[in-house]
Amino acid sequence: MEPAGRFRHEALFYQDASDYVADTAHYVREGLAAGEAVRVAVIEEHARPLREELGVDAGAVDFLDMAEVGRNPARIIPAWQEWVDRNTARGTAFRGVNESVWAGRTELELRECLRHEHLLNTAFDAGPEWRMLCPFESGRLPPELLGDVARAHRATRGAAPTVASAGSDTSAADGGRGTLEVERPDLGPPLFSTSFGPDALPWLRAAVRERAGLLGLHGRGLADFVLVADELASNSVRHGGGHGRMELWAQDGHAVCEVRDDGLISDPLVGRRRPRLGSDGGAGLWAANQVCDLLLIHSTPATGTAVRAYLPR
Repeated sequence: MEPAGRFRHEALFYQDASDYVADTAHYVREGLAAGEAVRVAVIEEHARPLREELGVDAGAVDFLDMAEVGRNPARIIPAWQEWVDRNTARGTAFRGVNESVWAGRTELELRECLRHEHLLNTAFDAGPEWRMLCPFESGRLPPELLGDVARAHRATRGAAPTVASAGSDTSAADGGRGTLEVERPDLGPPLFSTSFGPDALPWLRAAVRERAGLLGLHGRGLADFVLVADELASNSVRHGGGHGRMELWAQDGHAVCEVRDDGLISDPLVGRRRPRLGSDGGAGLWAANQVCDLLLIHSTPATGTAVRAYLPR
């Protein structure tokens, strides 16, 4: 039995749609019967049959479309933080269903979703008592991924993968710090590469705009990309030793910007928590996450920090 006040993070491993609907509906009704507020954040393909199964009870559930909210996995924890804060302020007990992973996610997205699952524990362990159920379709997801997500959860339902047991989250021991040490994939030679210092930021913004054609960007997409590039470079100037290096790629439907510097990120939830007014840190990565499809962060004492942003072309 888990100590009172601890975040209960459970994985549901299911084989088919009927298992998913039956188990998730039971979990939702269990919460409603106990007088809890219930949020279900799943893709619409799964929300429709769940609503049908719940019938009139569906009206008491707060549904979120995870394909929209969680397109960038870094935006999922802030959505749940809002749910925690809202119900804590009301004094209402609460629970949730969190579907960050589904068939059709790219390999890179799945990797970030796994990081998200580990960071849920870091984000909510110290807060109020509540429960989250995370469904995973065993037959359509890679076995190695299922083993990793099992380790990110403290309890499992359904047929848990035999390649790993739940309750052994390695990131929990270091407060999630290990999630910042996952290497980025090699993208090959960049389309643009330059070093910069504090006086070069205006020139750097212009240089990014000039390469819009090579990156396949225009209109709002170009404006967002320049904003993200500027935020990442400014972070290097403020927090990474006053200088950095930027590289740009066009890759698989995305324009990609990476900025490296000599700084070190110590908070694995940076960019996943709304920065407090007047705080000196986190605002740039938060802003980048609001427009990126993915934001990969790698930071170690030996190598410094690299932040890679993927925006749709």
